[in-house]
Amino acid sequence: SDIPIILERFREKVGNFNFPQVGKVTVSAGYTEILADDASSQLIDRADLALYFAKNNGRNRICHYEQLVDEGAIQENKKEGDIELF
Repeated sequence: SDIPIILERFREKVGNFNFPQVGKVTVSAGYTEILADDASSQLIDRADLALYFAKNNGRNRICHYEQLVDEGAIQENKKEGDIELF
C-alpha cells in the first residue's frame, strides 16, 4: 500500500516548512485498514487509537493501527460502534 509512504511524505513536508507566524510544526497521524463490514464509527475509533499512540509515544510520527496491534503496542479495539446519548 502507498498510504504509509504518502502519509510519511506529508509529515516530512509539513515538518520542513516554516509557517508564517508559527514557524515549524509537526504532524502525528493514525490510520487503519477499511474492511467491508466496518461501521464508520469503528474506523474512526481504530484510527483514533493509532493517532493517540503516535501522540503519546514521541509525536511527529505515523502509526498504523493493525501494525500496533500485531506488535502488542495496543490492544485490539473490539467495541461495536458505541453510541453516546446525552
